[in-house]
Amino acid sequence: MLLKKHDKQTKDLFNTIHLNQINTSGYKRVVNLLSEKTLGLPKNYFKGKVCADLGCGSTGAGALNLLNMGAKEVHLMDMHKHIFKPIKKNLEKYKGKFKLHVGSLEKVPFENNYFDFVLCQGVIHHMNNDDKGFKEIHRILKKNGRTHISVQGSGGIIPKIMYEVIIPEYKKNPIIKKLFNEIMNKKSAKYKKFFTTNLDSVGLRLFNHLSKFIDEDFLLTMKDRILSPKYCHYDEKKLRLKLNKLGLKKIYRVKKKVKFDNIRSLVAPMYYHHDHLISKALYGDGDIALMLTKVK
Repeated sequence: MLLKKHDKQTKDLFNTIHLNQINTSGYKRVVNLLSEKTLGLPKNYFKGKVCADLGCGSTGAGALNLLNMGAKEVHLMDMHKHIFKPIKKNLEKYKGKFKLHVGSLEKVPFENNYFDFVLCQGVIHHMNNDDKGFKEIHRILKKNGRTHISVQGSGGIIPKIMYEVIIPEYKKNPIIKKLFNEIMNKKSAKYKKFFTTNLDSVGLRLFNHLSKFIDEDFLLTMKDRILSPKYCHYDEKKLRLKLNKLGLKKIYRVKKKVKFDNIRSLVAPMYYHHDHLISKALYGDGDIALMLTKVK
């Protein structure tokens, strides 16, 4: 499959991120994040359901959530087959109940009206043509089928600093770019050695304490934010209108109790209390996680 330049850049970047994500705290964070209660669904909803996890990543954590909740079958799709090996290991106990597919959200390799439930987390905001992604999810869902979509919201002080200060500085300043690349590519061991050999006992304790907040999961998140060819930010009200017109209605915003082992623990409460004034000021619309139903 010939990929456009944007698709190839996205594919190459996330192949690296996914393969490095397998043994991080990020996997532990997401593996039990979804539940019927969190998604606003009745108990045993997934029993007997045929589901899809689009943009599944190397861990298959979303699919594992669905299978743990009783899904009959889960189809996992991502852009690179190299990430399928760890997925097979993580889903080993469900052998025969999951299938792996290489594909893109711009043209999903499934029939119309095929799935009872479609999971698509943190994928569409990377697309060059997000409308195609939303339409493909609608196409493959059965009537009255449900989908859980999460994208990055717009607004807030923290994203403003990231996308208007840090990323532009990274792109134009070669020194900053080199430093970030070395840190994100885990070439920072020499810096750690420098600090650990030149600090006094108090300084060393402070360094060790602060370094706990910058783990592999956080570095991969920074890669995702800084190096992605495209990262769309959505106004929630406009997004809801767009999905409504498409035939995805009965919209419910999911509140997730996320736990981080790094500096992102400071913003974790904002995932659940996303509508609080402080959350709105700092994080805008935040991580927009929606449950929707195909009504037509």
